[in-house]
Amino acid sequence: METQAQFNFQVKSRKDTREWENIEVYYRTYCNRNTAIRYARRISKIFKSEIRLTQGVNPFRANGTYIRE
Repeated sequence: METQAQFNFQVKSRKDTREWENIEVYYRTYCNRNTAIRYARRISKIFKSEIRLTQGVNPFRANGTYIRE
């Protein structure tokens, strides 16, 4: 069983030229990693954008998983 952790979602429009460090956190949740990836894929499809998924309290100091559907 996977443990739950805090995941942060940053949403970046495909036309947005800002760096990821300048993109605000759109959504935070506590869940397992598989659920977080499923949420990120769904958000990417809905908003037609790229999602940066980070784990932990500080999303700007962590490496992220980038998802574009």
